[in-house]
Amino acid sequence: MKSINDLAIWDRDALMSWIFDMEERLFNMKTQQTEVLPMERIPQETRRESYEAVKQDAAARRRVILEILAEHEKGMTAREVSAELHRRGITPTDERNYAAPRLTELYQAGKIKTAGKRLCPQTGRNVAVWAVRG
Repeated sequence: MKSINDLAIWDRDALMSWIFDMEERLFNMKTQQTEVLPMERIPQETRRESYEAVKQDAAARRRVILEILAEHEKGMTAREVSAELHRRGITPTDERNYAAPRLTELYQAGKIKTAGKRLCPQTGRNVAVWAVRG
């Protein structure tokens, strides 16, 4: 059985939208049966709003990461991509996790490839170098 993480990002987005729609329908059915205070609905609404914002932000970040990798023919590590995102003012810090999930999604979509490995000066370990699939 597949997990949600095995799905392509677009399939994952579609599945999450479907889940939110079903939650909304169930919530509406429940509210027709019982009186629900407005405060009980707020967590569901803010959860949906957050998901929609992250979905749009992730798509935009994937596009920028592809541009960054295209500018660096020898490839870059996730930390290097994150540092470049921060340098361009796209992310508030150079934290690696601003780029790593998007790199995984781009790899799964066949847009980028691993182009070797490099020793990370911060961790002292070998890490993947990512490049645009040519």
